[in-house]
Amino acid sequence: MSDLEVPDADAADGAAYAGPAHAAARGRAALVGALAAGLGLVAAELLALVLPGRISAVSAIADRVIAAMPAAPREALIGAVGTLDKPLLVLGIVVVVVAGGALVGALCAARPDRAPWWFVGGAAVAFLVAWDLTTSDLVPLVLETAVAAVVATLVWTRYGPVVEPTSGEGAGQVDRRTVLRTAGVLSTVALLGVGAVLWSRRTTAAAVDAVRSTLRLPAPTDAAPPVPAGATPAVEGLAPAVTPNGEFYRIDVAVSVPAIATDGWRLAIGGRVDRPLELTYAELLARPSIERDITLCCVSNPVGGDLVGTARWQGVRLADLLDEVGVHDDASLVLGRSSDGFSAGFPREILGDGRDAMVAYAMNGEPLPLEHGFPARLVVPGLYGYVSATKWLTGIRLTTIEDDTPFWVARQWQADGRIESASRIDVPRDGATVPPGEVVVAGRAWRQHTGVGTVQVSVDGGPWADATLADSLGVDAWRLWTYRWQATDGPHQLRVRMIDASGAAQSEEVHDVFPGASSGLHTISVTVAG
Repeated sequence: MSDLEVPDADAADGAAYAGPAHAAARGRAALVGALAAGLGLVAAELLALVLPGRISAVSAIADRVIAAMPAAPREALIGAVGTLDKPLLVLGIVVVVVAGGALVGALCAARPDRAPWWFVGGAAVAFLVAWDLTTSDLVPLVLETAVAAVVATLVWTRYGPVVEPTSGEGAGQVDRRTVLRTAGVLSTVALLGVGAVLWSRRTTAAAVDAVRSTLRLPAPTDAAPPVPAGATPAVEGLAPAVTPNGEFYRIDVAVSVPAIATDGWRLAIGGRVDRPLELTYAELLARPSIERDITLCCVSNPVGGDLVGTARWQGVRLADLLDEVGVHDDASLVLGRSSDGFSAGFPREILGDGRDAMVAYAMNGEPLPLEHGFPARLVVPGLYGYVSATKWLTGIRLTTIEDDTPFWVARQWQADGRIESASRIDVPRDGATVPPGEVVVAGRAWRQHTGVGTVQVSVDGGPWADATLADSLGVDAWRLWTYRWQATDGPHQLRVRMIDASGAAQSEEVHDVFPGASSGLHTISVTVAG
């Protein structure tokens, strides 16, 4: 007999299964059901740590949810919580699983023999949601969801209610202290399991990061010139022209950052090519490399947003690799594949203008940080990341968009992905109060692979006045600027626009990020007061 006992729920006894005692029994059964589901989830995650590939069912479900999420809710979520979207999603999955277990416990309090079938059914649904038909996750996910169902059933069988003939209102009452003691033990086991999962993942990532930090990078064959002394104006509050690695934005669909050891990593280049190629990490580093200052921007970046950054990237020129494999004329798409199943692709014709697209392995003079794609990623100047910046790169496929539709293009985002002209005001901040007199307004503008021509500022809708441009990092990087404004008392609006090197002015048309990018002129409000 288990510690928690409730009466039978056959039709003849249905009326007897009512009243305060039995309501309490249902609540306690719900508690055991919640703990059973939670421990099943913990067991599945612990198993994932030792299975080949370390496929996490929770992460896989979160990946599928992200993939299925329509553009508008996704962009709203990113706008509201930023990079916390994935942790919140994982937390939501855990809450749903635990709440589902509680519901099963409550519904099966009178018929406890039915609960295992509900646990099995829930595990089957979790498997179907988690399994991506384009990957080979079948065996790990089957094992994990099966273990979750088995553990949940065992916990329920040991601590859940049993069918026992009862009569009278007080029959079958449960010892509250026993229930609380049982709940405490199971909760402690669950917390220890969660701690073990988190510890193992952090240990794995720390081990890979430790190896990463000791790697010796080759000197670039074609090095970038030193960063000009005047690339960052001396303005308080203005971030530098080259973004430090720790401050570089991160937007991707990975629920947890992949920790990939270099000794097992391979880059496969194939598809519609004459000579498929596979490179180890050492072979990639041994090839001639380029080093360039390149600005990357997320398509989700709103007008004036900070989902953009500039780094000094080093890697192997993509065009050289494609020349080596011999790309067929009918291959119109360059598709990068990530270790987590993500894909990003762009038209091959874009590479025809000689831009310095690369398979990058270094960022600001050090091996790529784990969160930015270690061991290797794609960097293509002038394209938004959703079509080009594949992190944790494992494959490049030459194909067509009809045969291999990239991840976000399949979700109705534009296939071209060329970055639009943009500019923003960084100093002063929107809503700031500044003293009267000369106020230095500063910011940055970008039009990768075309270059910044002129930046102009307008005060209170007045005429456009040219700003002073800082020294250039190159045609593929943003350019910082300053404007000296004679501020007078009262509220004011400041607006900025950029005219690129070809003479095209930044669009004033306002539209949201979906399906291609946001547009409009960044405008801030400030108050001038002595």
